[in-house]
Amino acid sequence: MTGYSVDAMEFLQTVNQLERRFEEVTSPGALRKAMAEPESYDPVDHRLYVLAHDVFADTGWAMTILMAAASFDGALVGQCKEFIQGCSSVVRMHGINVWLYGLVNGSTVAMFTGEPSENTPMCIQTLHRSELVKRCRLKGPKRFGAKRNQQKVIREHCRQMHKLAAYALMRWGDGSDPCIDTALMLLHEPAIGMCMLHEDPKVLKVGAAPDMNFRRVVAALAELRARADEEFVRESSAGLESGAKAVLEVVSKARPKAGLKTEQETAPDHADYYKDPAYAQASARYLYDARHLISGYRELWDRTTPDAAKVLVAIEQGEEGGEKYDAGAASDDDSVWHNVVHLREVSWSLLGADNACELIEVFNERDVARFDQGVALLESMAEIVEMEGLPMLPIVMLDEQGGYMGKQPGGSAKSADGTRRKASEIGEFLAGIVLARFPRGDVAKQCALALLDGEIVQYAKALRPMLRDDIEEVASAHT
Repeated sequence: MTGYSVDAMEFLQTVNQLERRFEEVTSPGALRKAMAEPESYDPVDHRLYVLAHDVFADTGWAMTILMAAASFDGALVGQCKEFIQGCSSVVRMHGINVWLYGLVNGSTVAMFTGEPSENTPMCIQTLHRSELVKRCRLKGPKRFGAKRNQQKVIREHCRQMHKLAAYALMRWGDGSDPCIDTALMLLHEPAIGMCMLHEDPKVLKVGAAPDMNFRRVVAALAELRARADEEFVRESSAGLESGAKAVLEVVSKARPKAGLKTEQETAPDHADYYKDPAYAQASARYLYDARHLISGYRELWDRTTPDAAKVLVAIEQGEEGGEKYDAGAASDDDSVWHNVVHLREVSWSLLGADNACELIEVFNERDVARFDQGVALLESMAEIVEMEGLPMLPIVMLDEQGGYMGKQPGGSAKSADGTRRKASEIGEFLAGIVLARFPRGDVAKQCALALLDGEIVQYAKALRPMLRDDIEEVASAHT
Protein backbone atom coordinates (compact mmCIF):
# COMPACT_ATOMS: atom_id res chain seq x y z
CA MET A 1 0.00 0.00 0.00
CA THR A 2 1.09 3.59 -0.60
CA GLY A 3 0.48 4.72 2.97
CA TYR A 4 -1.27 7.89 1.75
CA SER A 5 -4.48 8.86 -0.01
CA VAL A 6 -5.00 11.06 -3.06
CA ASP A 7 -8.24 12.96 -3.70
CA ALA A 8 -9.12 11.83 -7.22
CA MET A 9 -12.61 13.33 -6.95
CA GLU A 10 -11.35 16.89 -6.43
CA PHE A 11 -8.78 16.38 -9.18
CA LEU A 12 -11.45 15.21 -11.63
CA GLN A 13 -13.65 18.18 -10.77
CA THR A 14 -10.77 20.54 -11.57
CA VAL A 15 -9.97 18.72 -14.82
CA ASN A 16 -13.62 18.96 -15.83
CA GLN A 17 -13.57 22.70 -15.14
CA LEU A 18 -10.38 22.99 -17.23
CA GLU A 19 -11.97 21.06 -20.09
CA ARG A 20 -15.10 23.24 -20.06
CA ARG A 21 -13.12 26.48 -19.92
CA PHE A 22 -10.88 25.33 -22.75
CA GLU A 23 -13.94 24.52 -24.84
CA GLU A 24 -15.33 28.02 -24.17
CA VAL A 25 -12.19 29.98 -25.06
CA THR A 26 -11.48 27.94 -28.22
CA SER A 27 -15.06 27.81 -29.49
CA PRO A 28 -16.09 29.31 -32.86
CA GLY A 29 -17.95 32.03 -30.94
CA ALA A 30 -14.80 33.01 -29.05
CA LEU A 31 -12.85 33.15 -32.32
CA ARG A 32 -15.50 35.38 -33.98
CA LYS A 33 -15.41 37.73 -30.99
CA ALA A 34 -11.61 37.91 -31.02
CA MET A 35 -11.63 38.78 -34.74
CA ALA A 36 -14.43 41.32 -34.36
CA GLU A 37 -12.88 43.09 -31.34
CA PRO A 38 -9.11 42.63 -31.71
CA GLU A 39 -8.31 45.74 -29.64
CA SER A 40 -10.03 44.32 -26.54
CA TYR A 41 -9.07 40.68 -27.04
CA ASP A 42 -6.74 39.30 -24.34
CA PRO A 43 -4.95 36.16 -25.63
CA VAL A 44 -4.26 34.96 -22.07
CA ASP A 45 -7.42 33.88 -20.31
CA HIS A 46 -6.81 34.20 -16.55
CA ARG A 47 -9.29 31.50 -15.57
CA LEU A 48 -7.76 29.05 -18.04
CA TYR A 49 -4.27 29.91 -16.76
CA VAL A 50 -5.26 29.11 -13.16
CA LEU A 51 -6.97 25.83 -14.07
CA ALA A 52 -4.15 24.67 -16.39
CA HIS A 53 -1.57 25.31 -13.67
CA ASP A 54 -3.77 23.69 -11.01
CA VAL A 55 -3.71 20.47 -13.03
CA PHE A 56 -0.35 20.53 -14.84
CA ALA A 57 1.73 23.02 -12.81
CA ASP A 58 4.46 24.96 -14.61
CA THR A 59 5.02 22.39 -17.37
CA GLY A 60 4.89 22.30 -21.12
CA TRP A 61 1.30 21.08 -21.03
CA ALA A 62 0.08 24.17 -19.18
CA MET A 63 1.95 26.32 -21.71
CA THR A 64 0.58 24.35 -24.67
CA ILE A 65 -3.01 24.69 -23.46
CA LEU A 66 -2.59 28.45 -23.13
CA MET A 67 -0.92 28.72 -26.55
CA ALA A 68 -3.68 26.67 -28.18
CA ALA A 69 -6.32 28.96 -26.70
CA ALA A 70 -4.45 32.11 -27.76
CA SER A 71 -3.73 30.92 -31.30
CA PHE A 72 -7.01 29.11 -32.13
CA ASP A 73 -4.85 26.63 -34.06
CA GLY A 74 -7.13 23.69 -34.79
CA ALA A 75 -4.41 21.03 -34.70
CA LEU A 76 -3.00 22.30 -31.40
CA VAL A 77 -6.46 22.65 -29.86
CA GLY A 78 -7.25 19.08 -30.87
CA GLN A 79 -4.05 17.74 -29.29
CA CYS A 80 -4.83 19.51 -26.02
CA LYS A 81 -8.40 18.25 -25.91
CA GLU A 82 -7.23 14.69 -26.53
CA PHE A 83 -4.62 14.89 -23.78
CA ILE A 84 -6.94 16.45 -21.17
CA GLN A 85 -9.63 13.87 -21.87
CA GLY A 86 -7.08 11.06 -21.72
CA CYS A 87 -5.82 12.22 -18.31
CA SER A 88 -9.36 12.43 -16.98
CA SER A 89 -10.21 8.97 -18.31
CA VAL A 90 -7.19 7.26 -16.73
CA VAL A 91 -7.73 8.91 -13.33
CA ARG A 92 -11.43 8.04 -13.38
CA MET A 93 -10.73 4.37 -14.16
CA HIS A 94 -7.54 3.72 -12.19
CA GLY A 95 -6.68 6.65 -9.91
CA ILE A 96 -4.09 9.44 -9.87
CA ASN A 97 -1.07 7.25 -9.10
CA VAL A 98 -1.65 5.15 -12.23
CA TRP A 99 -1.96 8.31 -14.32
CA LEU A 100 1.26 9.74 -12.86
CA TYR A 101 3.12 6.48 -13.23
CA GLY A 102 2.11 6.30 -16.88
CA LEU A 103 3.42 9.81 -17.58
CA VAL A 104 6.66 9.30 -15.66
CA ASN A 105 7.31 5.85 -17.08
CA GLY A 106 6.55 6.98 -20.62
CA SER A 107 9.02 9.87 -20.34
CA THR A 108 11.65 7.55 -18.85
CA VAL A 109 11.21 4.99 -21.64
CA ALA A 110 11.72 7.82 -24.14
CA MET A 111 15.14 8.47 -22.59
CA PHE A 112 16.15 4.91 -23.49
CA THR A 113 14.53 4.69 -26.92
CA GLY A 114 15.65 8.13 -28.07
CA GLU A 115 12.18 9.00 -29.40
CA PRO A 116 9.85 11.56 -27.75
CA SER A 117 6.88 10.19 -25.86
CA GLU A 118 3.44 10.53 -27.42
CA ASN A 119 2.51 12.62 -24.37
CA THR A 120 5.18 15.24 -25.04
CA PRO A 121 3.52 18.68 -25.40
CA MET A 122 4.24 20.78 -28.48
CA CYS A 123 5.12 23.85 -26.41
CA ILE A 124 7.70 22.17 -24.22
CA GLN A 125 10.00 24.68 -25.93
CA THR A 126 9.30 28.29 -26.85
CA LEU A 127 8.65 28.42 -30.60
CA HIS A 128 7.94 31.14 -33.12
CA ARG A 129 4.30 31.06 -34.24
CA SER A 130 5.19 29.93 -37.78
CA GLU A 131 7.38 27.10 -36.48
CA LEU A 132 4.67 25.97 -34.06
CA VAL A 133 2.06 25.84 -36.84
CA LYS A 134 4.43 23.83 -39.01
CA ARG A 135 5.25 21.29 -36.29
CA CYS A 136 1.64 20.81 -35.29
CA ARG A 137 0.98 19.31 -38.68
CA LEU A 138 3.82 16.80 -38.51
CA LYS A 139 3.62 13.30 -37.04
CA GLY A 140 6.03 11.33 -34.88
CA PRO A 141 9.43 12.57 -33.68
CA LYS A 142 9.70 15.10 -36.54
CA ARG A 143 7.24 17.29 -34.64
CA PHE A 144 10.12 18.24 -32.36
CA GLY A 145 12.69 19.21 -34.97
CA ALA A 146 16.02 17.64 -35.79
CA LYS A 147 17.45 14.67 -33.88
CA ARG A 148 19.64 16.84 -31.68
CA ASN A 149 16.68 18.97 -30.63
CA GLN A 150 14.60 15.85 -30.01
CA GLN A 151 17.13 14.73 -27.39
CA LYS A 152 16.76 18.09 -25.59
CA VAL A 153 12.99 17.71 -25.70
CA ILE A 154 13.16 14.15 -24.32
CA ARG A 155 15.33 15.20 -21.38
CA GLU A 156 13.16 18.21 -20.60
CA HIS A 157 9.94 16.19 -20.83
CA CYS A 158 11.33 13.53 -18.46
CA ARG A 159 12.27 16.20 -15.93
CA GLN A 160 8.88 17.86 -16.23
CA MET A 161 6.90 14.65 -15.76
CA HIS A 162 8.75 13.84 -12.52
CA LYS A 163 8.10 17.41 -11.44
CA LEU A 164 4.40 17.11 -12.37
CA ALA A 165 4.12 13.85 -10.41
CA ALA A 166 5.66 15.49 -7.33
CA TYR A 167 3.35 18.49 -7.72
CA ALA A 168 0.22 16.36 -8.17
CA LEU A 169 0.96 14.26 -5.08
CA MET A 170 1.28 17.38 -2.97
CA ARG A 171 -1.62 19.20 -4.62
CA TRP A 172 -4.10 16.32 -4.38
CA GLY A 173 -2.49 14.09 -1.74
CA ASP A 174 -3.25 14.01 1.96
CA GLY A 175 0.00 15.74 2.98
CA SER A 176 1.16 12.78 5.06
CA ASP A 177 4.84 11.90 5.41
CA PRO A 178 4.66 8.98 2.91
CA CYS A 179 3.07 11.30 0.35
CA ILE A 180 5.70 14.03 0.84
CA ASP A 181 8.50 11.42 0.88
CA THR A 182 7.39 10.13 -2.53
CA ALA A 183 7.16 13.67 -3.92
CA LEU A 184 10.63 14.47 -2.60
CA MET A 185 12.12 11.33 -4.12
CA LEU A 186 10.56 12.18 -7.49
CA LEU A 187 12.53 15.43 -7.37
CA HIS A 188 15.79 14.20 -5.83
CA GLU A 189 15.99 10.51 -6.75
CA PRO A 190 13.65 10.16 -9.77
CA ALA A 191 14.18 6.42 -10.28
CA ILE A 192 13.35 5.68 -6.64
CA GLY A 193 10.42 8.11 -6.72
CA MET A 194 8.93 6.30 -9.69
CA CYS A 195 9.37 2.97 -7.90
CA MET A 196 7.57 4.36 -4.84
CA LEU A 197 4.50 4.83 -7.02
CA HIS A 198 4.58 1.02 -7.41
CA GLU A 199 3.35 0.65 -3.87
CA ASP A 200 -0.12 1.51 -5.05
CA PRO A 201 -1.72 -1.88 -5.91
CA LYS A 202 -3.53 -0.24 -8.83
CA VAL A 203 -0.18 0.66 -10.43
CA LEU A 204 0.94 -2.96 -10.17
CA LYS A 205 -2.36 -4.11 -11.56
CA VAL A 206 -1.89 -2.18 -14.81
CA GLY A 207 1.44 -3.89 -15.45
CA ALA A 208 4.20 -2.05 -13.54
CA ALA A 209 7.17 -4.22 -12.60
CA PRO A 210 6.52 -5.68 -9.12
CA ASP A 211 10.16 -5.23 -8.03
CA MET A 212 10.23 -3.78 -4.49
CA ASN A 213 14.00 -3.89 -3.98
CA PHE A 214 14.02 -0.09 -3.88
CA ARG A 215 12.76 -0.38 -0.31
CA ARG A 216 16.28 -1.42 0.70
CA VAL A 217 17.56 1.92 -0.55
CA VAL A 218 14.79 3.88 1.18
CA ALA A 219 15.50 2.06 4.45
CA ALA A 220 19.27 2.63 4.15
CA LEU A 221 18.82 6.34 3.53
CA ALA A 222 16.39 6.61 6.45
CA GLU A 223 18.89 4.95 8.78
CA LEU A 224 21.66 7.30 7.65
CA ARG A 225 19.40 10.28 8.33
CA ALA A 226 18.58 8.92 11.77
CA ARG A 227 22.28 8.59 12.58
CA ALA A 228 22.92 12.14 11.39
CA ASP A 229 20.01 13.41 13.51
CA GLU A 230 21.41 11.69 16.57
CA GLU A 231 24.83 13.18 15.92
CA PHE A 232 23.34 16.65 15.50
CA VAL A 233 21.44 16.39 18.78
CA ARG A 234 24.52 15.07 20.54
CA GLU A 235 26.77 17.85 19.29
CA SER A 236 24.13 20.50 19.92
CA SER A 237 23.65 19.40 23.52
CA ALA A 238 27.41 19.40 24.01
CA GLY A 239 27.64 22.97 22.76
CA LEU A 240 29.45 21.92 19.58
CA GLU A 241 32.69 22.80 21.35
CA SER A 242 35.36 20.68 19.70
CA GLY A 243 33.27 19.70 16.68
CA ALA A 244 32.43 23.26 15.60
CA LYS A 245 36.06 24.39 15.92
CA ALA A 246 37.33 21.51 13.81
CA VAL A 247 34.66 22.06 11.15
CA LEU A 248 35.30 25.81 11.07
CA GLU A 249 39.02 25.22 10.52
CA VAL A 250 38.38 22.96 7.53
CA VAL A 251 35.70 25.20 6.02
CA SER A 252 37.80 28.34 6.39
CA LYS A 253 40.41 26.84 4.06
CA ALA A 254 37.86 26.54 1.28
CA ARG A 255 35.96 29.74 1.98
CA PRO A 256 36.46 32.53 -0.55
CA LYS A 257 34.69 35.11 1.62
CA ALA A 258 34.68 36.12 5.27
CA GLY A 259 32.30 33.25 5.74
CA LEU A 260 29.71 32.02 8.17
CA LYS A 261 29.50 32.25 11.91
CA THR A 262 29.70 29.19 14.12
CA GLU A 263 26.68 28.07 16.11
CA GLN A 264 28.40 29.33 19.28
CA GLU A 265 28.34 32.96 18.13
CA THR A 266 25.46 35.38 18.69
CA ALA A 267 22.13 34.06 17.41
CA PRO A 268 21.16 35.63 14.06
CA ASP A 269 18.52 38.35 13.95
CA HIS A 270 16.09 36.10 12.09
CA ALA A 271 15.99 33.54 14.94
CA ASP A 272 12.85 35.15 16.39
CA TYR A 273 11.07 35.94 13.11
CA TYR A 274 8.91 32.84 13.33
CA LYS A 275 5.91 31.91 15.43
CA ASP A 276 7.14 28.31 15.41
CA PRO A 277 10.77 27.92 16.57
CA ALA A 278 11.06 24.84 14.31
CA TYR A 279 11.79 27.17 11.37
CA ALA A 280 14.72 28.80 13.15
CA GLN A 281 15.94 25.32 14.07
CA ALA A 282 15.69 24.30 10.40
CA SER A 283 17.95 27.24 9.52
CA ALA A 284 20.49 26.18 12.14
CA ARG A 285 20.43 22.61 10.83
CA TYR A 286 20.98 23.81 7.26
CA LEU A 287 24.12 25.68 8.37
CA TYR A 288 25.33 22.72 10.44
CA ASP A 289 24.90 20.30 7.55
CA ALA A 290 26.53 22.69 5.08
CA ARG A 291 29.65 22.92 7.23
CA HIS A 292 29.80 19.19 7.81
CA LEU A 293 29.21 18.39 4.13
CA ILE A 294 32.16 20.53 3.02
CA SER A 295 34.26 19.17 5.85
CA GLY A 296 33.37 15.57 4.97
CA TYR A 297 34.27 15.96 1.31
CA ARG A 298 37.53 17.73 2.17
CA GLU A 299 38.55 15.01 4.62
CA LEU A 300 37.84 12.31 2.02
CA TRP A 301 39.58 14.14 -0.82
CA ASP A 302 42.86 12.21 -0.69
CA ARG A 303 41.26 8.88 0.18
CA THR A 304 39.84 6.18 -2.06
CA THR A 305 36.06 6.30 -1.93
CA PRO A 306 33.32 4.29 -3.64
CA ASP A 307 30.87 5.90 -6.05
CA ALA A 308 27.71 6.65 -4.07
CA ALA A 309 25.41 5.87 -7.01
CA LYS A 310 27.02 2.44 -7.45
CA VAL A 311 26.68 1.76 -3.72
CA LEU A 312 22.95 2.51 -3.94
CA VAL A 313 22.61 0.09 -6.87
CA ALA A 314 24.40 -2.58 -4.82
CA ILE A 315 22.09 -1.94 -1.88
CA GLU A 316 19.02 -2.18 -4.11
CA GLN A 317 20.19 -5.42 -5.67
CA GLY A 318 21.21 -6.90 -2.33
CA GLU A 319 24.75 -7.60 -3.49
CA GLU A 320 27.25 -8.86 -0.97
CA GLY A 321 28.95 -5.92 0.69
CA GLY A 322 26.30 -3.54 -0.62
CA GLU A 323 23.28 -4.53 1.42
CA LYS A 324 24.60 -2.63 4.44
CA TYR A 325 24.59 1.05 3.67
CA ASP A 326 27.98 1.42 5.43
CA ALA A 327 29.43 0.15 2.16
CA GLY A 328 29.22 3.83 1.32
CA ALA A 329 31.81 4.64 3.96
CA ALA A 330 35.33 5.45 2.83
CA SER A 331 36.90 3.33 5.55
CA ASP A 332 36.05 1.43 8.68
CA ASP A 333 35.41 4.62 10.64
CA ASP A 334 31.91 5.18 11.98
CA SER A 335 31.41 8.83 10.99
CA VAL A 336 28.23 9.39 9.02
CA TRP A 337 30.03 12.34 7.40
CA HIS A 338 32.57 9.98 5.86
CA ASN A 339 29.81 8.01 4.15
CA VAL A 340 29.56 9.04 0.51
CA VAL A 341 25.92 7.95 0.28
CA HIS A 342 25.00 10.27 3.12
CA LEU A 343 27.07 13.09 1.64
CA ARG A 344 25.25 12.58 -1.65
CA GLU A 345 21.81 12.80 -0.04
CA VAL A 346 22.71 15.85 2.05
CA SER A 347 24.02 17.55 -1.09
CA TRP A 348 20.59 17.10 -2.70
CA SER A 349 18.79 18.67 0.25
CA LEU A 350 21.17 21.63 0.57
CA LEU A 351 21.77 22.53 -3.07
CA GLY A 352 18.90 21.00 -5.03
CA ALA A 353 19.13 18.30 -7.68
CA ASP A 354 21.17 19.86 -10.49
CA ASN A 355 23.69 21.66 -8.29
CA ALA A 356 24.14 18.57 -6.11
CA CYS A 357 24.84 16.42 -9.18
CA GLU A 358 27.59 18.82 -10.17
CA LEU A 359 29.20 18.80 -6.71
CA ILE A 360 29.05 15.00 -6.42
CA GLU A 361 30.47 14.54 -9.92
CA VAL A 362 33.42 16.87 -9.38
CA PHE A 363 34.19 15.19 -6.06
CA ASN A 364 34.26 11.80 -7.78
CA GLU A 365 36.62 13.26 -10.41
CA ARG A 366 38.63 15.16 -7.74
CA ASP A 367 38.39 18.32 -9.84
CA VAL A 368 39.67 20.98 -7.46
CA ALA A 369 38.64 24.08 -9.42
CA ARG A 370 35.07 22.94 -10.07
CA PHE A 371 34.73 21.61 -6.54
CA ASP A 372 35.71 25.02 -5.16
CA GLN A 373 33.01 26.55 -7.35
CA GLY A 374 30.47 24.17 -5.83
CA VAL A 375 31.66 25.03 -2.34
CA ALA A 376 31.36 28.74 -3.15
CA LEU A 377 27.75 28.24 -4.30
CA LEU A 378 26.84 26.31 -1.16
CA GLU A 379 28.47 28.94 1.01
CA SER A 380 26.62 31.74 -0.76
CA MET A 381 23.33 29.92 -0.11
CA ALA A 382 24.31 29.24 3.49
CA GLU A 383 25.11 32.92 4.00
CA ILE A 384 21.59 33.82 2.86
CA VAL A 385 20.22 31.32 5.37
CA GLU A 386 22.45 32.75 8.08
CA MET A 387 21.45 36.34 7.32
CA GLU A 388 17.72 35.93 6.69
CA GLY A 389 16.73 32.37 7.56
CA LEU A 390 16.01 29.28 5.49
CA PRO A 391 12.42 30.28 4.55
CA MET A 392 13.77 33.41 2.86
CA LEU A 393 16.32 31.50 0.74
CA PRO A 394 13.97 30.95 -2.26
CA ILE A 395 12.78 34.57 -2.24
CA VAL A 396 16.31 35.99 -2.17
CA MET A 397 17.65 33.57 -4.79
CA LEU A 398 14.73 34.15 -7.16
CA ASP A 399 14.86 37.89 -6.59
CA GLU A 400 18.53 37.84 -7.56
CA GLN A 401 17.58 36.19 -10.87
CA GLY A 402 15.72 39.33 -11.89
CA GLY A 403 12.32 38.60 -13.41
CA TYR A 404 11.85 35.01 -12.26
CA MET A 405 8.99 34.15 -14.57
CA GLY A 406 8.62 37.46 -16.32
CA LYS A 407 9.11 37.54 -20.10
CA GLN A 408 12.13 39.56 -21.13
CA PRO A 409 11.52 42.12 -23.90
CA GLY A 410 13.02 41.30 -27.28
CA GLY A 411 15.28 38.37 -27.93
CA SER A 412 14.81 35.18 -29.90
CA ALA A 413 12.54 32.24 -29.17
CA LYS A 414 15.63 30.23 -28.28
CA SER A 415 16.72 32.87 -25.75
CA ALA A 416 13.23 33.06 -24.25
CA ASP A 417 13.11 29.29 -23.97
CA GLY A 418 16.43 29.22 -22.14
CA THR A 419 15.26 31.90 -19.71
CA ARG A 420 11.97 30.12 -19.03
CA ARG A 421 13.64 26.74 -18.58
CA LYS A 422 16.26 28.16 -16.21
CA ALA A 423 13.58 29.83 -14.12
CA SER A 424 11.60 26.60 -13.98
CA GLU A 425 14.66 24.60 -12.91
CA ILE A 426 15.46 27.09 -10.13
CA GLY A 427 11.93 26.86 -8.76
CA GLU A 428 12.11 23.08 -8.94
CA PHE A 429 15.38 22.68 -7.03
CA LEU A 430 14.22 25.20 -4.41
CA ALA A 431 10.99 23.21 -3.97
CA GLY A 432 13.13 20.13 -3.28
CA ILE A 433 15.07 22.04 -0.62
CA VAL A 434 11.81 23.20 0.98
CA LEU A 435 10.39 19.66 1.13
CA ALA A 436 13.65 18.27 2.51
CA ARG A 437 14.38 21.04 5.02
CA PHE A 438 11.14 22.70 6.18
CA PRO A 439 9.17 21.29 9.12
CA ARG A 440 6.48 19.04 7.68
CA GLY A 441 3.06 20.63 7.46
CA ASP A 442 0.77 22.75 5.30
CA VAL A 443 3.20 25.68 5.08
CA ALA A 444 5.92 23.48 3.54
CA LYS A 445 3.38 21.92 1.19
CA GLN A 446 2.02 25.27 -0.04
CA CYS A 447 5.50 26.76 -0.38
CA ALA A 448 6.74 23.83 -2.45
CA LEU A 449 3.63 23.91 -4.66
CA ALA A 450 4.15 27.61 -5.33
CA LEU A 451 7.78 27.07 -6.33
CA LEU A 452 6.97 24.14 -8.61
CA ASP A 453 4.33 26.28 -10.29
CA GLY A 454 6.69 29.23 -10.73
CA GLU A 455 4.64 31.50 -8.44
CA ILE A 456 7.10 33.44 -6.27
CA VAL A 457 4.43 35.87 -4.98
CA GLN A 458 2.33 32.90 -3.91
CA TYR A 459 5.38 31.48 -2.13
CA ALA A 460 5.75 34.71 -0.14
CA LYS A 461 2.07 34.55 0.80
CA ALA A 462 2.43 30.94 1.91
CA LEU A 463 5.21 31.97 4.30
CA ARG A 464 3.19 34.55 6.17
CA PRO A 465 1.25 32.26 8.53
CA MET A 466 4.53 31.23 10.18
CA LEU A 467 5.97 34.74 10.49
CA ARG A 468 5.37 37.03 13.45
CA ASP A 469 2.95 39.80 12.54
CA ASP A 470 5.61 42.51 12.79
CA ILE A 471 7.98 40.60 10.49
CA GLU A 472 5.64 39.98 7.53
CA GLU A 473 7.12 42.88 5.61
CA VAL A 474 10.41 40.95 5.39
CA ALA A 475 8.74 38.39 3.13
CA SER A 476 6.87 40.96 1.04
CA ALA A 477 9.83 43.33 0.57
CA HIS A 478 11.28 41.19 -2.24
CA THR A 479 8.02 40.67 -4.16
